[in-house]
This record gives sequence, structure tokens and C-alpha cells, in this order.
Amino acid sequence: MARVFARTTFLSDSRDDLKSVKVPTLVLECIQDVIAPREVGAYVHQAIPGSQLVTLDATGHCPHLSAPEVTNEAITSFLAGLR
Repeated sequence: MARVFARTTFLSDSRDDLKSVKVPTLVLECIQDVIAPREVGAYVHQAIPGSQLVTLDATGHCPHLSAPEVTNEAITSFLAGLR
């Protein structure tokens, strides 16, 4: 199961799909993430028209686990701006 997940995750390329996103989008990144460096967040943000990029003062690839408070704050702030 892990092999199938890894193959799907690491060999998929959905970059062309990003320009088709038409909903308000929050792109979250951490200051330090060994899986997705900050260049990835910048790329995703640039590729999704009208997206908002927030760099969290957190480390790791899963900030909802490593820094749930700052993650929640960023999401809540983003959603409040949509009203």
C-alpha cells in the first residue's frame, strides 16, 4: 500500500491543473519543509490566479499537526476575508 501511495504522490504531475482553479485559494507553506521547499509554495501561488500565499512560522510538511494554532489562524483569517 505504501508503494502505491508513494508512486502516486511522487510521480504525479498536476501543475497544468493549477491554472484551472477558479475558487478562492489559500496556499500555506512552512518556513522549513524538506518535502516541499518554499519555491513550491511560490510556484503554486503564482499558478493559481488570485490565490493568497501565507508562510507559517512552522516546520514540517503537516502544519495542521506540528503547528495547529498558526494553521488555524491563517485559515480563519483567509475565510474571514471572503465575507
